[in-house]
Amino acid sequence: MTDALPSPVKVDPRLPIEVCERVIEAVYDSRYTLVSTSLATLSGCALVCRAWRPRAQRVLFEFVLLRDKDTLYCFAELLDASPELGTYVRTLAFRGYLHVPYSPAVLFLTALRGRLANLADLYIQEFDDEEKAAKPLPEGEKELPFLPIYRHFPSLLTSISHIRRLDFVDVRFPSFGDFARFLSTLSNLKKLYCYRISWAVLGLEPVCMAKRSSADSRKVFLPNLEILACDDMDEQGRQRLLSALGPSLQRLVIKFPNDPPAVPIKHLRVKQEAPSLALNLRSLPCLGVLGCQFAPFPQPDQTLESLRDMLVSWMASSDDAVGNLPPSQRTLCLAPWNRESFKREDYVALLRTIGPVVEAALCRKDTAEGELQDQTSGDTDNRPEPDPCRAGLVVENLGDRLEWEDWWRTAVAECFPTLSRWNRLYVYATQIWNPQYSWKDHDLTPQDYANRLQAMAEARHRRRHSTQDAVKKFLASRGALLRVRQKRKRYYQTSTKPQELFISLGTHAEHDQDPHLLRLDVQCL
Repeated sequence: MTDALPSPVKVDPRLPIEVCERVIEAVYDSRYTLVSTSLATLSGCALVCRAWRPRAQRVLFEFVLLRDKDTLYCFAELLDASPELGTYVRTLAFRGYLHVPYSPAVLFLTALRGRLANLADLYIQEFDDEEKAAKPLPEGEKELPFLPIYRHFPSLLTSISHIRRLDFVDVRFPSFGDFARFLSTLSNLKKLYCYRISWAVLGLEPVCMAKRSSADSRKVFLPNLEILACDDMDEQGRQRLLSALGPSLQRLVIKFPNDPPAVPIKHLRVKQEAPSLALNLRSLPCLGVLGCQFAPFPQPDQTLESLRDMLVSWMASSDDAVGNLPPSQRTLCLAPWNRESFKREDYVALLRTIGPVVEAALCRKDTAEGELQDQTSGDTDNRPEPDPCRAGLVVENLGDRLEWEDWWRTAVAECFPTLSRWNRLYVYATQIWNPQYSWKDHDLTPQDYANRLQAMAEARHRRRHSTQDAVKKFLASRGALLRVRQKRKRYYQTSTKPQELFISLGTHAEHDQDPHLLRLDVQCL
């Protein structure tokens, strides 16, 4: 019977291990709304087979997501048992209740100090309202008004001064100075994303943000920062941050309109002034890419004015001798903040509104005057028309299907005719950043849209004709009525003259009560 049993044979995997690695890499997605699901899937991949486990584990520990102090201490114990896992970590994310006494965003500097040598990205993300409603705090626990940063906290940040990217989402600091000191220790930071950042006290501008000599790069605030995104941030703090940065910044992304958190901010020892809605970009001479994400704005005039002033300051900074960026290296990028807030035609209407403002800032005004002088001087033979565009324009993140591409190109070109004419307009109709968000009329096809426009045009045509017919009928009936009135008027004018004489004489006789006069009246008739 033992002879009948099969001998153990080493079974090779059915697929090459390289294919398995590609599958594992495709599963991983670090985007905010998808990372939790992808990490859960990776945990399942680690249990498929022994060959998959080390590969999935490497990717699984590449992005570590910690939600509270308990998961933080569990991860610290895991690193104590297997220190090599710390070398896998490239991204560390804190997502949960961070404004609590035992905030993992504050405790991790001591719990994980010196164990994440290859850490490159740090995400500090507070729960939004929907997540808080789904996972409320235990009974008896309350949130603090701001992040529990203590006095020596910035000195501990030197242990992660090598990170390259930092994300803040819905974080409230005790003061703007605490926010600035947090950043000042991260001298190697290249990417900074700030979404709905606030502080309890604005205070004076901290010393760490003061401009210093450019000869010593170690003493400049964030000397290596290349990309900055500021969305829904207090205007005064946002302008302070931009003014403190130097020529290293190459890309800036902001949102219109800016909607900072509705929380009170104390302005201790600071002169209270109305904050300017427009950003001044003159201190950023090497800013080559400016990204603007648009949400529906209730006050068009105010938003357009701030957009115009910002673009004018950007063009002025780019023309400085320090920056001197050629037009080919300057790009304005326009994108919807959230496609779910728009129909396609609504977003095109918004682009049509901002089109004149954008072209007035990005295109030179003296081109036409120069051409007129050339014509009057007679030097117009074989002279090429000068390019008026000082920057290119990219309309991106439209996230639509391929069948809509021609429609988008035509519609956007009508909004920016000058840039389109000089081939400085680029439309990316199928580019998508967040696939879970789509247009309100996403299910429509271009033919459906054309049919709807035709039906609307026909309805307007019918209404116009019905209105005209009603006016004609009214005028015709009014004309007939006027003719009837005129006939009646002529009739009464001819038939009432003797009667009026009789009435007048009779009335006079009655007034005098003389019977002889009354008989005279009758005889006269």
